[in-house]
Amino acid sequence: MAHQLELESDGILRLTFIGDTDYQGAEKLLADFMPFLEQTTVDKPLLILWDDTHGGKASSDARKVYADLNRDPRIGKVAIFGAQRYGRVLGEFVLKLTGRDNVRFFNNEAEARAWLLA
Repeated sequence: MAHQLELESDGILRLTFIGDTDYQGAEKLLADFMPFLEQTTVDKPLLILWDDTHGGKASSDARKVYADLNRDPRIGKVAIFGAQRYGRVLGEFVLKLTGRDNVRFFNNEAEARAWLLA
């Protein structure tokens, strides 16, 4: 699994996945993600644009990392686009596990970005 993180000029953190995510990939994601999270606050939470157009399946370890991150109140809206059915099911699982309602799925990047900035 590979991922890319980029803080865009509008303050949105773009997260792109390529391939499946295993335990090592989840640990690497967490390590790469923390510096961005540490720079934000509950009053100005991090907005995440999740590009899953080339993403694959996530191991149970990866799902736990996603859930743990989403419990953090410094995580704001998360807009996911390009997810296949598996990715959508995973997203619903994370929401139920965390008790939050901050993740939405979109058909394309433009719709996802518009929701984040609304």
